[in-house]
Parts: sequence; C-alpha cells; structure tokens
Amino acid sequence: MSYKYRTVKVRGTDLVGTIARRHGGAPEIYETSKDPSTSVVPVFFPETGEIRFFDRSVLEDFVSPAG
Repeated sequence: MSYKYRTVKVRGTDLVGTIARRHGGAPEIYETSKDPSTSVVPVFFPETGEIRFFDRSVLEDFVSPAG
C-alpha cells in the first residue's frame, strides 16, 4: 500500500486534503524539533490549490463515504 497520495482530514475541521509528496522522492517531512511526534507535513488542498502545513498529530486518515 502506497501512502504517496494518502488523503487526510484535519481533526476538528472539515478540511480534507492530500499529503503533498514529490513524485518518486522520499516523503518530505519537515522536522520542527528533535521529537518526531511534532513533525509537520505539507497537505495539499485541491479545492484551493494551496499547500498548508500541519502537525502530524492533528491529521487523521480520511475514508470517503462509500457509494
């Protein structure tokens, strides 16, 4: 299972986006401290075309409703 295009939801909001990663490159994780649990990841929002950065702890996997 590839996580290159993993869809995520920002916890507590209705924002749904895709983890922004370069094609064929390693996952780009932006470390904000020595503690990896506080890393931020870029999330791409196709509706607005913007990339915003979120702490990994506020992101959760988004499963689109079936049907």
